[in-house]
Amino acid sequence: MTTLFRILRASVARGFTLAALLLLAAAHANAADFEVRTASMGLYDGYWSIDARIDYRLSEEAVEALENGVTLTLELEIDIRRLRNWWLDEGVVSTKRDWQLSFEPLSRRYVVRYPDEREPTSHASLFGALNAIGRVQRLPVAPATALGGGNDYRVALRALLSEQTLPAALQFLAFWDGGLSLQSEWYEWMLSP
Repeated sequence: MTTLFRILRASVARGFTLAALLLLAAAHANAADFEVRTASMGLYDGYWSIDARIDYRLSEEAVEALENGVTLTLELEIDIRRLRNWWLDEGVVSTKRDWQLSFEPLSRRYVVRYPDEREPTSHASLFGALNAIGRVQRLPVAPATALGGGNDYRVALRALLSEQTLPAALQFLAFWDGGLSLQSEWYEWMLSP
């Protein structure tokens, strides 16, 4: 009976150890990631434009790369499909908008370059820079004529760290290490203009 008890106790101990490792991995995965909190779309100045609130949490690897002179490109992917009852949904708009985030070591400031030709902004903290990037306001994505009235559309949006704009050595590392593979889930909503 004692042998059976030792085997059972060892199995339970391994199970708890495995559960603890999985919880640690999940906590680490959630410590650095992107999340689209809210998003909406409306007509502004003749364009369908997006308003969104996105939380950006960079991994240690991404922060280290940034502070060592690598410009990070934070990308917003937008996909709009017209819903059809008896056929596949029709793709209407598929576009990307990029923000560049860089660090200036002499001034110890973070610089954000916007996709809509606005003047770059300078921030004293990484939190401030990521907060500025995460407040998307009236970002034009399609002319007013692109979405016809009387139709229903599914709008999908996600944020990601573009690996294609990283230096070649970091692209190779990103393939093997998830610290530079950051992205949000798709955030979807319906639009009926």
